[in-house]
Amino acid sequence: MIEKSSLGLVHIYTGEGKGKTSAGMGLVVRALGRGLKVKIIQLFKRDTGEQFFFENSGIKYIQFKPLHPYFKNYDSVQLESLKKEFLIFWEDVLRDIDEYDVILIDEAGPGINWGIIPEELIFNLIKNKPRNTELILTGRDFPLSVKDKADYVSEIKHVKHPYDKGILAREGIEY
Repeated sequence: MIEKSSLGLVHIYTGEGKGKTSAGMGLVVRALGRGLKVKIIQLFKRDTGEQFFFENSGIKYIQFKPLHPYFKNYDSVQLESLKKEFLIFWEDVLRDIDEYDVILIDEAGPGINWGIIPEELIFNLIKNKPRNTELILTGRDFPLSVKDKADYVSEIKHVKHPYDKGILAREGIEY
């Protein structure tokens, strides 16, 4: 028989395939179903179905809204400005962190990869998060240094996607 554990672990959902955010949100729904308190931080996205759902459900949900680095080329000056803006936003991420059983940071991988999120912030979060808090990080391009600190790393592989045939993202399905 497996004993219940109160140890909070670190999950990473990464890779080139569709489903990283969906996997993280699925874990969030499971946690909510079990009465756990959840905080969701979504980076580089806006007007998503999950945003509307969580905001209307009274669940702690915050966004960092610049366009995703995958869809916009930022020059070095813009990246430096975004980094400064993110450091201010990070204070909201850390605020009241000890009140939550599960914390999801969606699209952390690209933020780190593009230099908007200093790796050190993620390392410190992993090291200093409350012992019982589960931390979920999603997104492409996580550096090995961050993956090494996680307990779970799931790589989602791109095999086939409608975008390959020119079908754009659909409301309620991809966002």
